[in-house]
Amino acid sequence: MICIPITASTTEEAIRDMERAEEIADIIELRIDYIKAPDIGRLIKEKGKPVIVTARSQKEGGRFKGSEEERVGLLKEAIRLGAEYIDIEFTTDERLREKVIEEGKGTKVIVSYHNFTETPSDLKEIYNDIARSGCNLIKIVTFANSINDNLIIFDLIKWHEKRHDIVSFCMGKHGEISRILSPIIGSYLTFGSLEEGKESAQGQIPARILKDVYRIDKLVPDVNIYGLVGNPVSESMGYLIHNRAFGELGLNNIYLPFLVDDLNSFISGFNGLYKGLSVTMPFKEDIIPLLDEVDKEAEDIGAVNTVVVEDNKLIGYNTDCHGAMMALEDRKDRTWLDGKNGVMIGAGGVARAIGFGVKRRGVSLTITDIDMDKAVSLSRDIGCEYCNLDELGNIKIDILINTTPVGMYPNVDKSPVPDSFLKEGMIVFDAVYNPLKTRLLKEAEAKGCIIIPGVEMFINQGVAQFEMWTKRNAPINIMREVVLDKL
Repeated sequence: MICIPITASTTEEAIRDMERAEEIADIIELRIDYIKAPDIGRLIKEKGKPVIVTARSQKEGGRFKGSEEERVGLLKEAIRLGAEYIDIEFTTDERLREKVIEEGKGTKVIVSYHNFTETPSDLKEIYNDIARSGCNLIKIVTFANSINDNLIIFDLIKWHEKRHDIVSFCMGKHGEISRILSPIIGSYLTFGSLEEGKESAQGQIPARILKDVYRIDKLVPDVNIYGLVGNPVSESMGYLIHNRAFGELGLNNIYLPFLVDDLNSFISGFNGLYKGLSVTMPFKEDIIPLLDEVDKEAEDIGAVNTVVVEDNKLIGYNTDCHGAMMALEDRKDRTWLDGKNGVMIGAGGVARAIGFGVKRRGVSLTITDIDMDKAVSLSRDIGCEYCNLDELGNIKIDILINTTPVGMYPNVDKSPVPDSFLKEGMIVFDAVYNPLKTRLLKEAEAKGCIIIPGVEMFINQGVAQFEMWTKRNAPINIMREVVLDKL
């Protein structure tokens, strides 16, 4: 179930937000600690969905400034007025907490534990301590300092005693995946914000995304987990295209953004949970020694952007090369690149894939990068030339390829080269796909160049990933539509 917290500052605003939230939510949380002089009776009378009434103290991350007796008094009033749920912290004075539980009667009492700094390893002991309070639901929420902290929460949810419903997940950027997965694997509910800017805790995801993109109300516990491994991952649109494609084919699959700091810990810790992975910066090369097998093309390229789990083995592939070549060859037949002079800016993982691809198609390639050591190293691996950025003006360029993040959202006013480098008839391919048309592509189009946006490479490589994972034909048009709508 999805619960939307109402974080309005007045009763009137809270009622308006409740009406909007009820279109999506299964349950509404009334954060009366946010409301100045809350009219609890009116709020409960106006509700259209079950409500959780919460009055969180400042020491527990809330905004209530009065005494503990006053705060608990508001919860008692909510019980008397017929609230379906109230939430009281485990840290509340035991005498006051026991009175609330005793007076609960027709109201379900949630006793909650919050840790705003870490995810302790002793959560099962904390669970047992709360269970002895006689509450109806146990809520345990912690802060994730790494992606692997979510595993502690998942273990707790799967372990918990069935006589108590549990609500559990991690806060923070590293904990976002638990807000998505927890309700699928057994958490009573998860919290999603009404919209961006109305979150009640760090890492809260808009409820509309939880429902429409991640489909958490439709997936079942044996869900097949896929996702993007990288740092950062927030700007990627992979979660949009893959989740939409999974939904289109009615698959019990989900695609998540894995914000990873330590790749080794993630691969070993989550091993057995994921069925396949996309890999992005900065791990396309680092992941290779952690895999059981690597496809020959990916091995030659020296970069992996796709992992498939087969017979408990992690097998690495590179679909970036395939995606880039499809984007380039969509303009002509497969031989049109032969003999062209190409310059590629950048020497990272994407550059390796594209560089090997165009070199094999007969392009005379020169690589440049702000880090010349990387440019020299990649040029030797591929078997091509290299040059300094300031030497580009001396090279005949038929095809210009940008593989750097220069021009990527939000820095959309930047371009990797001055527009004086661009000549009519030149092919300009920008691997950046957000925005749809970068400054480089706009300037190239104005100069009469043939432009190829990075979105084509992105969609093509995503389609290849989808088909490797699912052994099904990807709904290509749907995936393209999702990306173009977003951009």
